[in-house]
Amino acid sequence: MHVRVRHWSRAAAFMLLLSSLAAAREDAAQCVLESPLLDWGKGTHAPARDPLPTLAATTPSGGNAALQACTGNREFRFAAGIEDITGPAGGKIMMGNEDPEHFASGIYQRNYARAFVLGSPCNGKRVVMAVTDTGMLFNSVWQAVMDRIAADPELSAHYGPANVMLSPTHTHTAPGGYAHYTAYNAMRFGYDDQAFRVIVEGLFKAIREAHDNYEANPVRGPLQMALSELIDTAVSRARLAYALNPEAERQSYVDMQGREIVTNRLMTQLNLRRDDGGEVGVINWFSVHATAAHKGHLVSGDNKGYASYLFERLQGTDQDAPDDGFVAMFVQSDEGESWPMLYLYREDQRPPYPTRPDEDYPEVVISGTKQLARSIELYRDGGEPLTGGIDYRQFFVKMDEVNVTDPVVLESLRHPPEMDAAEKRTCAAALGVSFPGGGFGGEDLEREFTVRSGVSCRNPAEAEIFQREVEAALAGKVPNELFAHAVGCNVKHVPGLNLQCHAEKPILFVFGPPVNASANVVPFQLFAIGNLGVLALPWEITTMSGRRIRALLGDVLAGAGIDHVVITGLANDYVQYLTTREEYAYQQYEGASNQFGPWTLAAVQQETRRLAMSLRDGTPAPPGPQPPRTEPQLIQLFPPGPTDLPGERGFGALLSDVEPAYAPGDAAVAVFQTGHPRADLRTGDSFLFVERRIRGDGWEVVARDRDPETSFHWEPDTVTAQLTPTFTSRARIVWRIPNNVRPGTYRIRHTGAARTLPEGPVTQFEGISSEFRVAGRRAACP
Repeated sequence: MHVRVRHWSRAAAFMLLLSSLAAAREDAAQCVLESPLLDWGKGTHAPARDPLPTLAATTPSGGNAALQACTGNREFRFAAGIEDITGPAGGKIMMGNEDPEHFASGIYQRNYARAFVLGSPCNGKRVVMAVTDTGMLFNSVWQAVMDRIAADPELSAHYGPANVMLSPTHTHTAPGGYAHYTAYNAMRFGYDDQAFRVIVEGLFKAIREAHDNYEANPVRGPLQMALSELIDTAVSRARLAYALNPEAERQSYVDMQGREIVTNRLMTQLNLRRDDGGEVGVINWFSVHATAAHKGHLVSGDNKGYASYLFERLQGTDQDAPDDGFVAMFVQSDEGESWPMLYLYREDQRPPYPTRPDEDYPEVVISGTKQLARSIELYRDGGEPLTGGIDYRQFFVKMDEVNVTDPVVLESLRHPPEMDAAEKRTCAAALGVSFPGGGFGGEDLEREFTVRSGVSCRNPAEAEIFQREVEAALAGKVPNELFAHAVGCNVKHVPGLNLQCHAEKPILFVFGPPVNASANVVPFQLFAIGNLGVLALPWEITTMSGRRIRALLGDVLAGAGIDHVVITGLANDYVQYLTTREEYAYQQYEGASNQFGPWTLAAVQQETRRLAMSLRDGTPAPPGPQPPRTEPQLIQLFPPGPTDLPGERGFGALLSDVEPAYAPGDAAVAVFQTGHPRADLRTGDSFLFVERRIRGDGWEVVARDRDPETSFHWEPDTVTAQLTPTFTSRARIVWRIPNNVRPGTYRIRHTGAARTLPEGPVTQFEGISSEFRVAGRRAACP
């Protein structure tokens, strides 16, 4: 009897613990939903005039037997995986901004690869969706991951190029240099094998982990889809180009106040819960650039990485040992001109940030919190179960040789006659003169830039251009219009370059033959997941381009039982921007970055229709070329292994200590002698630990470098540390103490590694701050 009492006592204690954890998570989630950050920028937008899309899944009417076999099905299998892919956190130029001064010098949050396996028991098909906290996901990474899958007998039996979709969050604060093409390595001092390998290895492991969890968990469940409009979260940085789209088309997308809706505000989310109550995760699509950190020097996943990590932490996931834990995947969609910085155009009207004064990335916190809060609401609401089965198609297209002949696509074109051409074909890849202005260079911005956007071959007479450019030069601007008309508008006529069809674009950089600086054979991919279609394209897709693609696909995919289509952008490779014909004519940054010319969107619509028809009809994907196997085109220009100097006091020495006491809301700072972060990336580990004393001399970890309450600043003694082979450096560690922190005794511990000889052994070390007390009034929320 005594044993039974003890047994029930332990069981009751365990249930009480679970209940307590669930209550704590619920309280933390409620803090997000009531965060004052959600009010920042409130009133920027009004809700849309038209309601959310009406979903009415139907029986597949095409010839796809695999989908017809799943008519009425609402049971799926699914599992997730997550792995650390944080690259060199010091001296490495970031991917996304073409700026050699934008290099990493520490960590705000770690980068992760997240993967889901979704399966349809009714027809035995399954797909993989994986997302990385990286700027882009080039063919180099796709190719390496496919090679790893093909070499694994267990994985290769289920997965391959057709049913594995890889895409990035498009953060601009993650290390670059992992492409195989010159265009994307040149500004990063060449190819970086360390950055490449950590992404490939982590991505493969995340897929492997998702597969293992899938095989270990046969319990089924519904895939619930929830939709919501999210406003006051993104603005357009290309309004003048958007305004060239037909007025009737623009008036189809207006808000309750009659204003045009110039970005895609629809959030689509899949909620994954098994029938036994197991919470697997969410897959969330929302269109906004992950550039809230702008050109910050700390590695982060930006707004989407922030939302992913915080959702997972709320659910109790340990990203370094998830064990079939909850995974939140925030996927990039058609974000071409959709910008997270609400006051980009109104610096003088920017209100104070409602975040901590010492916060490194306030825009990241605000944008990430808004996406997270809406995602939590959609997860709580559940959504409607997807109906149907799973199927997929994938093929490659040689994008510099597409003739647009599809009558449906041609009939849909509504551009002005002066933008027309008798032959609508794509061109050899090239970028325009407005490209260096970047996304911040739009002429609709109320600020000055050295390189202006909107430079076209259809500008006023040469005399007017000359006068304007002289004035611009006297004001310190680059006379890029003169260059455009003297060189860029004429280079298109050089024989053999296939550049004539670039129309308004004055050529600045030739990426196509004979340079071959970027891919020209690119992937198209389409998943049917019940009545949801997921289209993967390797472009950054503008808002109106995405609308046109989805509109043309809708009629085709209805025959496959699909009533809602989302776009996964920058997927499986990267080839810059996709704009409408009208937007292209303006030659703002996005149009100048449209590699394959004015008819690229029409070509994409034609090829996606072909792919969609093969899915609907149950026929093989259209034939297409295979991409060439690539190798890095630039040698590695980094030192083979940075050589560290220990300073006077040695590695790990405490150079500046913490204060003896802090209150919630303060920031604790400690500085240590350290080594180069490249010596050991500490994958699945951390450069810092905030620890709380427990049970006498014991310590528990309360924060790591993956947590947004901390920052790891790597501070070398030379500004050229990204190239200099030998130097000393410091680690400045900041802990922004949460307002709801538990009172107690804490310390900061730094772990690092150093290499004192080129290609020599790596020495591990650590440093520990003095203990400090945290006490004071404790708030309910962080």
